[in-house]
Amino acid sequence: MHNALIPQEQIDDFFILSARAFTSRVRRMVAIEVLQNEDLQILEWQLLFSVARFGCCHLAFITRSTSIDPAHGSRAASTLETKGLITRREDPKNRRRKLISMTPKGVEVFERIWPKARMAVKNITDHLDPVDFAELKRLMICSIKHQNNHWLKLQGIDIPY
Repeated sequence: MHNALIPQEQIDDFFILSARAFTSRVRRMVAIEVLQNEDLQILEWQLLFSVARFGCCHLAFITRSTSIDPAHGSRAASTLETKGLITRREDPKNRRRKLISMTPKGVEVFERIWPKARMAVKNITDHLDPVDFAELKRLMICSIKHQNNHWLKLQGIDIPY
């Protein structure tokens, strides 16, 4: 590194650089090891996984829960629907929203991919001590909650404590 404007000792670049690099590598690894022979992009897999994880739900719930950009999530949902992997139907409680659920074909595709996805995650986490991994998850959840609260405050939404 030459002529850096910010000396290394003045900033902790973990979230700006290291965490981003880690998630990018995980996404690439999933794309190569898990989705290489599937007709799915990473975002489509994330959406299909979310429906498997959360069950029948709204796209807005998935995008809020996963930080998937709503526009990208909508495009991925349309693609999954075109491929026959999900269906969208009117929510009887709110007609402006659509409920997403997996089709039998979607379940079949998910069940074929899921073991490979689990193995890919296992390859990442197996080198961690279980106590350390539990602490890492606890700290990430804590950080995510704090960031969510900060984001809501920036939008002028009061958060009851």
